[in-house]
Amino acid sequence: MPIPTTHLQKIQSTHQVKICFAVEAGSRAFGYASAKSDYDVRFIYIHRPEWYLSIDKERDVIEVPVSDNLDISGWEMTKALRLFRKSNPSLLEWLYADTYYEDRFSVADELRSLNRTYFQPKPALFHYLNIAAANERKISGGAIPMKPLLNLIRSILSAGWIRDHGTFPPNIMESSVWAPIINMKKSGYTDPIYLNKEMQAFIHRELEELRAYAVSLRQNPADPTEELNLLFQNTIKIAWH
Repeated sequence: MPIPTTHLQKIQSTHQVKICFAVEAGSRAFGYASAKSDYDVRFIYIHRPEWYLSIDKERDVIEVPVSDNLDISGWEMTKALRLFRKSNPSLLEWLYADTYYEDRFSVADELRSLNRTYFQPKPALFHYLNIAAANERKISGGAIPMKPLLNLIRSILSAGWIRDHGTFPPNIMESSVWAPIINMKKSGYTDPIYLNKEMQAFIHRELEELRAYAVSLRQNPADPTEELNLLFQNTIKIAWH
């Protein structure tokens, strides 16, 4: 198994940043990794104060090429906070990860707390429905590759959770309908899966019902900008005091 913390320390030194939190993402975070699955690590970082004083926009992403079965990338903090304001599901998935490699300055705790008030169900629903629709189109002759099928399943479950609970879904969700396929993936099975007409109709019906619900939702009018500005200001003071 790769050692993500060693790579994270090198990133901080090379780029002169502080990592606020770093988590396990991808198939391992979602509960359907096989022994051959990569380790995906995602993180949020903050620069020194002077970095934010430039009149020119700087690169706000750090990406480390895949090596030793390890894929690492991160977002600069103000980029992440702007995405949080939109209830960006990728960022929220990181916040609710089970495995944290770094967790500093209380950033993740503060964002999880704010998410309870400011979560936007509508854009999150459409995010998952768009992923589901894109992967549904990959069904050909009743067959679909394993990875698109898993993306389709997870998106349907996530959208259904938002509809039923009004909160952001957990990264790992149990489903008796989809458990056999998920277990096949975990065992290393990679061949395409055949879906009969009844299952295809079930998927299509679920997506139609979820999309109708999403369209009917109103936007949450609450705006977290003031709290996010304060979080950023406090974090930069603590990180670089």
